[in-house]
Parts: sequence; structure tokens; C-alpha cells
Amino acid sequence: MDLLRLLSVEQAGGMALRDLVAHSGLDRTTAYRMLSVLVSAGYARRDAVSGAYCLGLESMGMGLVALAQAPLTQICVPVMKALARRSDEHTFLVVRSGDYSHCLHLEEGSRPIRSYADYVGGARLLGLGIPSFALLAQWDDDRIGAHFERHRRQYLAKDLSLSKLLRWVRQARTQGYTQVSGQGVGGVGVAFAVGASGTAALGIVAPANRMPRSRGAELAQAIDEELRRFQIGPRR
Repeated sequence: MDLLRLLSVEQAGGMALRDLVAHSGLDRTTAYRMLSVLVSAGYARRDAVSGAYCLGLESMGMGLVALAQAPLTQICVPVMKALARRSDEHTFLVVRSGDYSHCLHLEEGSRPIRSYADYVGGARLLGLGIPSFALLAQWDDDRIGAHFERHRRQYLAKDLSLSKLLRWVRQARTQGYTQVSGQGVGGVGVAFAVGASGTAALGIVAPANRMPRSRGAELAQAIDEELRRFQIGPRR
């Protein structure tokens, strides 16, 4: 379990065997044997080029099933309902899994917007979703650069360069929340702590003409207030 926990913290780039040995306190032979078992069962994987270990699909699947049920989604639904009432806009809950975000829940607002119901349960690159961008902004610039290189084709297809991503990320760090817009929609995202090492994000999304910068600050404050009121967080 300790090895899986370490891999979950450093999922994007993975961890070398020597680092896992140093952080776990296991000897090298024992750590290698345990990792080999995890790899064969699909709970971990070893990168063929770098040799680094990452979480496998079985671990990710189990984590997503757990998060989609109690306690995270159930805890956050009252917050999301309150935000949907306050804003009249759609509110999303997302978590990070490696280079991607997974949408766990959508609370619909009363104002008209195209349907996002099919987003629930889906995955998107961290830089391609409004709430998930708040998760990307938690990384340092070097890690974001490596992430971009892994997915350069997908980002460039959306007319997103590394310089543009970093500009938005630095703006988010300064503001304490994410506000981005594109393809006719805009919104804000706020990341918050989940347990000892996890992070999730809440986002409010609306047509771009309903999301000026001044409203973004107001909605980010509303997210903060509701997270505190329901004793969830703190903000990352």
C-alpha cells in the first residue's frame, strides 16, 4: 500500500526504483519484488523508456470508482447544489488521474447552456477543461512543460501552445483560482485538498458572454465560501 500511495503522489512523471526505495524504507530487492507483483496484476506499470513506475489502470479504475461513490461526491453534492443556486450556472467536480481529469459529478444550473451530461465519467487532458486547469496550475513550470510535450499534438490541435498554457497558469497562481475561456464558453475553477495528498477541483461554467473577469472573481469567492461552509478543503 505504501508503494501505491507513493506512486499516486508522483503519477504524472512516475518514480524511479531508487526513489521508491528511499521514500518507502524498503530494501531494493523487496521493493523490486513487490513492484513486479503490482505490475503483473495491473496495479502499477513500468515505463519502457525511463524505467519509472506509475499507477496502472487497475489502481486508477479502483480509485475512480471509490471517488465517484462515498465520500467525495456525496460530500461535494451539497456544495455544488448551493453553487448552482447562487450562480444559476453549471457546476462540475473533477479529480486528477495522471495527465487527465475525470469528471465525477455535474450539478446543472437554471440558466440555459448546451448539455454537458456526457462529460460525467469522462476524461480530459488537464489543460483542456476549465475546472481541471486549476489542477494543472498546482504543478511547477517544468512539470507542465513535460506534460505538454507528452500531449503536444492534442494541445496544438486546440490551438494551445505551451506559452499560452503557462500564461494562464501563472495568472491562476496570482489570482488563487483559474479563469479561462474558449470556444464560446468560460468559467472559473478552484482546487482544494482531498485527504493527505489528493486534490480535486470545483468549476462553474457558462457561455463566455456571461463570464466577464469581474464575475469570475465573484464566483471563485462563492466557491471558497461554500467549501468553508461545508468544511471541505482547504483550497490548494
